[in-house]
Amino acid sequence: MSANQSEYDYVVIGAGAAGSIVAGETAAAGYRVLLLEAGLEVSPDNNDVWDPTRWNEVLKDPAFEIGFESTKQAHLDNRILQLLQSKGLGGCQIHNAMVYVRGGRSTYDHWANELGCAGWSYQELVPFFQQIETTVGISPPPASAFGDALIAAFGRVGLPFNPGYNEGPTEYGSVPFQFTVDAEGPRRTTSYQKYIAARSLPTLTVQPGCFVRRLILGRGVPIVEYTNAEGEIVAVQPVGEVVLAAGAIASPAILLRSGVGNAQALEKLGIATQCDLPAVGQNFYDDLGVGVIVGPNNIPMDAQRYGYIGVGAFATASGEAPQPVPGYGEVNIEIQISTSSLPGALEPKPPFPPLSYVLIGSSSLHLKSRGTVTLATADPAAKPVVDPGWLSDPEDWNRVLAALGLVYRIASDTELAAAGGWHPLPFMPVNPKFPLFPIEIAEAWIRLTGLTVQHYVGSCAMGTDVKTSVVDPTTLSVHGVPGLRVIDASVAPTPVTGNTAGVSMLIGAKGASLLLGKGGKRG
Repeated sequence: MSANQSEYDYVVIGAGAAGSIVAGETAAAGYRVLLLEAGLEVSPDNNDVWDPTRWNEVLKDPAFEIGFESTKQAHLDNRILQLLQSKGLGGCQIHNAMVYVRGGRSTYDHWANELGCAGWSYQELVPFFQQIETTVGISPPPASAFGDALIAAFGRVGLPFNPGYNEGPTEYGSVPFQFTVDAEGPRRTTSYQKYIAARSLPTLTVQPGCFVRRLILGRGVPIVEYTNAEGEIVAVQPVGEVVLAAGAIASPAILLRSGVGNAQALEKLGIATQCDLPAVGQNFYDDLGVGVIVGPNNIPMDAQRYGYIGVGAFATASGEAPQPVPGYGEVNIEIQISTSSLPGALEPKPPFPPLSYVLIGSSSLHLKSRGTVTLATADPAAKPVVDPGWLSDPEDWNRVLAALGLVYRIASDTELAAAGGWHPLPFMPVNPKFPLFPIEIAEAWIRLTGLTVQHYVGSCAMGTDVKTSVVDPTTLSVHGVPGLRVIDASVAPTPVTGNTAGVSMLIGAKGASLLLGKGGKRG
């Protein structure tokens, strides 16, 4: 096994939302780039991937799903949960619900002003959002009678209509979601398709089916050791740098296997420490989802042409309207609604008959609980150990109960129920703000049904303190490891307000700019 140091300027690991932008922009500037992806190429004729109504089918396809799992979650009835994450050219954008959310201006201002992440304020990031939205393509869903009924129902629980949740000062209110969908198809879009496949990039080499085992450090620029599609172990050493963009689970796992992490933990696994960086794999975060199902329903299919019904909402756990420009984490509930009309939607198991239903779901955002990504063994083939730590902070319980209470109020709205064709749920008040089940039943429901919403961030957080962060916010370079950057959602130091495809692409675009520097083009 030898390392070729002359063929590439950069090696990018991961062809997902961020890595595709980094590789595409760097190759467009004339650099020789190798893009490694664990998954395979996605055929343009794969209807399950590209049809926006068939995303549930992709979630069940082992050809695309990596198969990560959580540890037993003590506060969710000791359940082991699937941590859905996709592999393939496009990454998680080939299986997500396509909802596009910038993530909240208060989030990025918090990063810049309170966490010391210079260059990451909202106003500094707007040009990158605009570039992404123009390149990838953002579409609103078609109007529908049920969407109008939802807007009215949200108004009756105190949520104002907010048509500009991405561009405006706040996400709060009922919103017409934007989607990463080409409306003319309609067809799913990904950053891989738009930043790479749609361009002529002669200096870019894409190798799918390549699993990165580890990085070999201490010999100048990191050497990337990987198993290629033929099963051969290969090593490559670029002239410039290595960019890790494998996501908030795989990126810290690769660092740990390479000897970058907590020295004591690495030594117990027999991994030689190359850089004692204790924050690697810490601070892992995922929002928690909980909802209710109502049915039967008569909502027509044209009300849900994409991953969710086109109208949703952002709310507060306090039940009060936030400031016109909310503070960080003040808007902390997202409501998303889907129906059983989509192919591959969950179906009742025998002996229960088939049921037409509506799932009114919530994501509890900006929770305080944090988890970890660690290793059980030095074996590269072993899956990392992922503990999201949901509800480990007692303060999160009230937030998730508030989210479930809001969901229940929406499901109990008689006018909305009439529009959707279901029987409204009965009110069972606990307090005047959130009519809900008795508290014991509500908590049991959360323990029984709480689930991931695939909003993974934080496990290689950026910051200036090497004890609590992994990368430098001004470069996204790994502290203490020359020639190595992490550019994906794992560098987000906190959760964002909403879905994470937007922040992943943002980090890719901003990271590419940092990598290229002011000059941009190769000399």
